[in-house]
Amino acid sequence: MSTSPASVGGAEYRKLLAGSAVSNLGDGISFIAIPLLAATLTSSPELVAGLSFAYSLPRLVMSSFSGVIADRVDRRRLMVVVNAARGLMLFALVASVVSDSSSIWMLYAVYGALGLLETLADTSAFTVLPSIVRPEELARANGRLATAQTLFDEIAGPPLGGLLFGVAVAVPIAADATSFVVAALLFSWLRGRFQPDRERATTATTLRHDLGEGLRYLFGNPTLLSLAASGFLSTLAYMAPFSVLVLFATKTVGLTATEYGIALTISALGSLIGSVVAERLDARLGSATAMRVMLVLGAAAFAVLAISTSAVLVTAMLAVYFLHTTVWSICFASWRQRLIPNELLGRVGGAMRTFNLLGLVLGSVAGGLIAGRIGLQAPFWFGAATLVVAAVLPLGERAVRDTDGQSGRVLA
Repeated sequence: MSTSPASVGGAEYRKLLAGSAVSNLGDGISFIAIPLLAATLTSSPELVAGLSFAYSLPRLVMSSFSGVIADRVDRRRLMVVVNAARGLMLFALVASVVSDSSSIWMLYAVYGALGLLETLADTSAFTVLPSIVRPEELARANGRLATAQTLFDEIAGPPLGGLLFGVAVAVPIAADATSFVVAALLFSWLRGRFQPDRERATTATTLRHDLGEGLRYLFGNPTLLSLAASGFLSTLAYMAPFSVLVLFATKTVGLTATEYGIALTISALGSLIGSVVAERLDARLGSATAMRVMLVLGAAAFAVLAISTSAVLVTAMLAVYFLHTTVWSICFASWRQRLIPNELLGRVGGAMRTFNLLGLVLGSVAGGLIAGRIGLQAPFWFGAATLVVAAVLPLGERAVRDTDGQSGRVLA
């Protein structure tokens, strides 16, 4: 835990923001490059969708344990080690591509390993933020991180990934690897103590005890449990169509690799708008209502995508969907960060992330099966229906109390 949380303008938050921006740029590049690489290795919708499964399943298995780890070790050091390891893993993939020894199965193996590391990275970043900024500024801090993600991951990264892929298949992967190494360096410059507060523990605890403590807190809190269920449905709805999005864009809509990157860049403007308005919507409507409105909006976008083959309309509806998911994610993250005690952030956050990852795993399976048997537009119908269910799910609304004991507004 750092010495004292400061404002979003503080030096430590800027370092966290810079590291996130750099790694997100690499993620945006790979978001285009890796599926395009997979498409050169196989034309099977099931195998392409299976890449998402290979990435998500290890994250699901590791999620709760990553929370236990984050509540036991220095969270800053964990961020540094994990990002450096991700960089080395991708450099190994570059070597295989350059030597012409890559295969779809090798890509599966690399993606599985990256999934494990990604889970640790997500958990450590989630637990570090409340130690850097004050509770009342979490929505703003998450919003700015989301803005950086949009600008670098969704706007700058995809077209750059498409262009670099045109130069050579290995180039965008090398760029992503470098971004993780740079991010690790930036995170290593964070000042303060980020060791979780375990002073209340009178005896050493086992991993099993710590895991159980996080699960008991989650299942004993109706609001957090309802949020976890909403997260499961939302990620299930997302992954079903997005696991085959590259095939939908190139085969059904008829986009080239470069056009696909450009379409994602333009549609990312929806995420940018969402990152700007999320804090205001969260404050004005309350987290629960803002999340429900966004879920309905996302369902509508998927429904239009399910009946469209127009590149312009597809791009516009993807923008609407990205607006929905950005606002929803910011409200979701800020709400649970306010509800979970600092010493339990890793364990409870990891347990909740398990629900999200289960949605990703099942969504990737559903997307591949539905697309392979019905068609590439059918997963969008599945996603729309699932988001409608999530929108009407009770969220266990109640008054939220900040860590200073002050009563917050009712999130309804």
